[in-house]
Amino acid sequence: MDPSHPFRLGGRFLRGRTLSNAVTRAAAAGVAVGTAAMIVVLSAFNGLENLILTTYEKVHPDLTIIHEAGGRFTLTAQVSKALEADTSCLWIPIQIQKALLRTPSRELLVDVIGMPRERWAQHPWMDSLTAQTLSAQPFPNEAAFGYGVGIQMGLIELSGREGMELLWPGQNLGSGLAITSSFVRQRIAPERIFYVHPQVDQHTIVLDAQTLSSWTGDARIDAIHAWTADPSTLKKTLQNVDPQLLVQSPQDREAALFRVMKSEGLITTAILSFIVLLASLGLYSATVLLGMEKEGQRSILRAMGMPEHTVRLSFWWSGIWVSALGGCIGWILGSGLVAGQAAFGWVPLGNGYVVTAYPVHFSWLQSIAVGGFVVLVGAVLSWLATRKLKTSLYGLRGAA
Repeated sequence: MDPSHPFRLGGRFLRGRTLSNAVTRAAAAGVAVGTAAMIVVLSAFNGLENLILTTYEKVHPDLTIIHEAGGRFTLTAQVSKALEADTSCLWIPIQIQKALLRTPSRELLVDVIGMPRERWAQHPWMDSLTAQTLSAQPFPNEAAFGYGVGIQMGLIELSGREGMELLWPGQNLGSGLAITSSFVRQRIAPERIFYVHPQVDQHTIVLDAQTLSSWTGDARIDAIHAWTADPSTLKKTLQNVDPQLLVQSPQDREAALFRVMKSEGLITTAILSFIVLLASLGLYSATVLLGMEKEGQRSILRAMGMPEHTVRLSFWWSGIWVSALGGCIGWILGSGLVAGQAAFGWVPLGNGYVVTAYPVHFSWLQSIAVGGFVVLVGAVLSWLATRKLKTSLYGLRGAA
């Protein structure tokens, strides 16, 4: 490359131990700190978002199929056939019934989930069963209890004799004076306990689907839980069979939470971008001071025939060099801090959390975007600092 090229001249202007060079190094340090802070904070936010997403992937299945009108719907033979045709898809129909779970001393409002007994073992909630089948002969109306439900109902151990009662309003509520006859009342026996997430465990019990539907007098279902299926393929298949069925992901089921997280992410990014901009303001002063201090060299370049805009371009490249250097140092520092937190957990969360250390997740695409933003800010500030830079041969005479 030509030694007189603005790219190389910009780098040569940064050499030396003058005041402008000291200010330039301070500006580069500011850019580095701002870049590192942006990468660390964004990685921490990514880690928290991934942790929440992973948590809700346990709460919700990969895909939930519901009716667009809400409420229960009939599982038609066409829908069942379409789901069975996809050999990669594991699906379980469920019915949900709000009920009051009670013993002589305790009461709790729960969600009774009815799913086919033979498919219990396939449901991810049941991966964490803490009690085995108590007997080769199942107890009548056996149920699986969420851990939180068991605690609130005072279960210490499962013996099969802890008979509990489910109670919910019947269809003829209020039609007569006998209030007790207006409620559905059924006895259940807690046989198993599962632990998934407080959002499930605190209010969920599972019954056989056929048992629950016989109690509710309704063969319809509230949803279909599906796993390992391709979302786009499943949506297309169901659209052809029944356009009123909706396929939802965990993000769709928790849309409000993820909207809030997305908004917080945008606000966090905006604040960090402003911090990087403030950290880069020193670059403007450093470039102006460098141009003033190098007046003699500018005059020599002009006397040698270099156009004015090329001289300004050389000092613009000086600003780019500082911005890029500071950004690279900050990128290395921030990436190292993120890697250290991920490997060694330097920032612990203490007891009572699902993870022992604050979660972080480094994103290459995001870090490249941060580097590009830093260089862009440096380019704009350098242009503002050099756009009115003018050189005359007077500087050469003064230097002599």
